[in-house]
Amino acid sequence: MESKKAFEKVSCALVLPLSALAMSACTLIPDYDNPGQSIAKPILESADFVHSKDLWKSATPKDALPKGEWWSVFKDPKLDELIKLCDKSNPDLAAAFYRVERAREAAFMTESDLYPHLSSFDWYKRDGRSEVEAPVSTGTYTTWFVGLGATWDLDLFGRIQSLVIQDRALAQATYDMYCNAMLALHARVAQEYFTLRQYESELVLLNKTLQVRKEQSKFVQKRKRLNFASGADLARALLQESEAASELRYVERMRCESLNRLAVLVGQSPTTFKFECKPLSETLPTVPKAVPSMLLERRPDIAAAERTVFAANARIGSDTAAFFPTVSITADAGFGANKIQDLMTASSFAWGISPQVYIPIFQAGKLYAQRETDLAAYKETVENYRSAVLKAIEEVETALSNIAHMRREYAERVKTTQFAIEVQNYTQTEYELGNQDYFAVSDAQRQALMHEREKIRLLGARFRECVSLVMALGGGWTHASQPDESEISKGIYESINERMQQ
Repeated sequence: MESKKAFEKVSCALVLPLSALAMSACTLIPDYDNPGQSIAKPILESADFVHSKDLWKSATPKDALPKGEWWSVFKDPKLDELIKLCDKSNPDLAAAFYRVERAREAAFMTESDLYPHLSSFDWYKRDGRSEVEAPVSTGTYTTWFVGLGATWDLDLFGRIQSLVIQDRALAQATYDMYCNAMLALHARVAQEYFTLRQYESELVLLNKTLQVRKEQSKFVQKRKRLNFASGADLARALLQESEAASELRYVERMRCESLNRLAVLVGQSPTTFKFECKPLSETLPTVPKAVPSMLLERRPDIAAAERTVFAANARIGSDTAAFFPTVSITADAGFGANKIQDLMTASSFAWGISPQVYIPIFQAGKLYAQRETDLAAYKETVENYRSAVLKAIEEVETALSNIAHMRREYAERVKTTQFAIEVQNYTQTEYELGNQDYFAVSDAQRQALMHEREKIRLLGARFRECVSLVMALGGGWTHASQPDESEISKGIYESINERMQQ
């Protein structure tokens, strides 16, 4: 009991005042100038977005805002299935998750240095003294000891606190990059999926074209036997058939490549991955006519850049604290005896305390150079943040611009394709009447097929550009879908037919 009371007195006399002293310690971290205020506001103005008006406010990173299942705007169950498979099986996404876990645990490790470290040290020693170790008596000795030891860095000037703040910010940045990796993977899956559907559309067209070409070759052969066609006509017909077959094989090869890339993105082996999808439809999601900066604020890469700036700023506080004394305390208490039966008695109790003060006096400029190095690193992170914001502006503006121009281009492409088909039909009729040679027919067929395929490719590019806008905005939006593009195409075709009849 006496030994216990003595230990408690020592603990109270030392720990309580030192705890109060440590808790009142300050940090030397410079005041944080949020780059979202000092940089983003002057840069992110409404004038920077040609396609965004009336919904503007100054932007600050808000990556915690819900991004939602943005792919649902496409209303495609197959795409939903692929995204879920990607989340479940993609190894790159899993690796990014474990990077977050590692960063989080590293922050906990640093935070542990703010508290006393308690350890137990128990030992048994038996030794024999030689005769020449006078005045120590010769013989054999036994020593038993059981005790506790504690070490504590008081962190009076906030060196450890600065490192904790830094590591927490870096963990947050790592999480933001994980979100960015997830967004990028989802976008790549969606883009590859729409590429695959584009190839499916081209295969449907080319299979139909090849069948027509074969029938055309037979038709020209019959005309040649009746002396209504020349050998050159038959050769051109066979050439057209061969070209359609080779283009079909090329698209089949590209489809296989696309399917293999999609398999890897969803974490599956290309050798066993089986996936069927339909050709492209002409229904695209509605793109917001104006993009409020709230959407841009959700970009996880911007949030990660801001957290990196914050961490670099905290690091400067740690460097500044290195110029000041470091105070630590080592204390121990326990029981020691030569016989085990005397080990836990009051007379065997022993304790010790050892405050230590480390004062840097001369480091040959090392501490100053370290602080200047981290100050330069802080300035670098600020410029990286500026770069991330400018890149975000460019990506959003480019995606909006492309979508707007592609919509107009697609309307013109629909007209071009219809005119090409009309030319093909008229030329074929004139050939059958004997008013045209087969060269005009083959050229019209080639032009019609080229324009139909360009129309399909442009439609695929429009779907992919919608996904690019999602990436640029850091997530999706909630809107009803656009009017079906097939209705627009139908209206254009009716307009063309009216013009042709006039």
